[in-house]
Amino acid sequence: MNQGQRQLEDVQGGELHVRVPAVAGRLTSLRHVLARWAEHAGLGPDDREALTLASYEAMANSVEHAYAGQLQGVLDVDAVRDDDEGRVVVTVTDYGQWQPPPADPGTRGRGLPLIRGLSPDFRITSSTRGTTVRMCWPLPEE
Repeated sequence: MNQGQRQLEDVQGGELHVRVPAVAGRLTSLRHVLARWAEHAGLGPDDREALTLASYEAMANSVEHAYAGQLQGVLDVDAVRDDDEGRVVVTVTDYGQWQPPPADPGTRGRGLPLIRGLSPDFRITSSTRGTTVRMCWPLPEE
């Protein structure tokens, strides 16, 4: 089984680490794995939905924009339950080139604002080695 097909039972210690080819056809199954992971991590229904959608948008942006003009790249998705900080953290990392949003995106360009609206703590870090989108959600109080 490759890492893109990892089952929830394979997740150790509340962490999920997956590397897949950055192709659109891989994102739906990864979205389902993240949704199950978020439930396993203890997030409530609204935050699970937000995490799943925001993560999917970040992955889709990487697939569409990071490797423009290249044959293929890879995408890393990491999800961690951080009990010390009382939150879950999801990072989506590509190793392509950052594409700044156009001044007038027309009917496109809704991904980053959507992610920003769904994640209470959101950060993009880009360099010549790629881009990482980091999103955090608080764990429910017990």
